[in-house]
Amino acid sequence: MNVLLVDDSGLSRKVQAKVLREVGLSAITEARNGLDALKKLEESGWSIDLILTDWNMPGMDGISLIQEVRKSPKGSHLPIIVVSSEGEDSRIAQAFQVGASSYITKPFKKEVLQRKIQAVRAIAEIEQAQQATVVTGSETPLIEGDLERLGLAELVGFLNFSKKSGELLIGAGDAAGMSIQDGEVKHSWLGDRDGAQAFHRIAALQSGRFQFHEGRPSRGSTITVGTMSLLMDAMRLLDEAHGAS
Repeated sequence: MNVLLVDDSGLSRKVQAKVLREVGLSAITEARNGLDALKKLEESGWSIDLILTDWNMPGMDGISLIQEVRKSPKGSHLPIIVVSSEGEDSRIAQAFQVGASSYITKPFKKEVLQRKIQAVRAIAEIEQAQQATVVTGSETPLIEGDLERLGLAELVGFLNFSKKSGELLIGAGDAAGMSIQDGEVKHSWLGDRDGAQAFHRIAALQSGRFQFHEGRPSRGSTITVGTMSLLMDAMRLLDEAHGAS
């Protein structure tokens, strides 16, 4: 797996490269900013499997880099994790809105980074599988998988960025799930709970099958807060759970 590590601080790159090697990733290409990263991508023939990028960099920052990468067909499904000391909700939301696959704040534990990498690679596989699959009818899942491999935060972030509409079911049957309209979660349920409370309960789940059925109508309208706000809380819950383990 080839990783492109983008950060204007040589010390920060050194620390992050060490963590990457600790989780078994040693094929690392370094870049000083977004412009340098785009050059390295071209030089490699886009043979990069994962980008880790800082936010604040001279020349071209991380957000601009993501936007440029997503413009290219070669980079449309490339997993990108923003690694930054900027942990405000508005910043994280902006990163997802322009196409980041996930976000992690410095300093971070290697277990958290490992989970993020696994999740964004699963998202990339889902996107590639979608291109090769023709789905007809709301009874056939557009996407499906397991939360052990793909965290809910990354999954909801993907559905939000893709502006998907339909129903996301978690676990067996329909005891838990959420209704999504144009990428925004409008309703969520888990047993006898619904709304934001149910969403946060679902976010704490670390295993279970999921299915997304595109085109299914919403079961209700119990959530008024924006999906990005819900997503920030979900990410914190997941990071705390995995970081403490």
